[in-house]
Amino acid sequence: MADQPQKASRPDLEKIEFCYPAPHGLPVPLKPGRGSANVLQQIQSMDGISFLAGRKVDLIRSGAFWLHGFLDESHVIAQGIHTGEGSYWHGLMHRSEGDFSNSMYWFRRVGRHAIFPDLLNAVKSLKPTSTSQQEVLERFCSVSAWEPQWLVDLCEEGDQGRFKDLGLIQQIAAIEYNLLMKHCLET
Repeated sequence: MADQPQKASRPDLEKIEFCYPAPHGLPVPLKPGRGSANVLQQIQSMDGISFLAGRKVDLIRSGAFWLHGFLDESHVIAQGIHTGEGSYWHGLMHRSEGDFSNSMYWFRRVGRHAIFPDLLNAVKSLKPTSTSQQEVLERFCSVSAWEPQWLVDLCEEGDQGRFKDLGLIQQIAAIEYNLLMKHCLET
């Protein structure tokens, strides 16, 4: 059927492995450095990837820019996409740059996103390796629905040095990114 997403062939998936799934260590959830010129060029030339034809390439490109620390480029695209996914990338971008209140504005525009149940379940399955991780993960495990505010708050605590385990924040941000990018690739 023409209106259903095409299945990606393995060679096409290899063409986007720089952005899906997130490479190890990415995303850097707070104040990321910019990626390499090579990655920038790969993201800019996504229009030539055959299995992306007919998909919302700008959504995918905005997410890939965010993943690799090209926050300005991600922002320019996301602010022009008036959907839940565009608002989500916009919220992630502001969260990463440390503009936490603006991030929450965009997450309120997202509303209840389709990835939230899977995101909450994945976070609930994480195994803590420290007391501080245990305390944070208990917050997430005690609820029945994902609230973006929690991760924004955790990022703010990390940015201000009140939460030292940036590895846990990165782990959660990678889960979130992979779920959102997969959603963008499949719709």
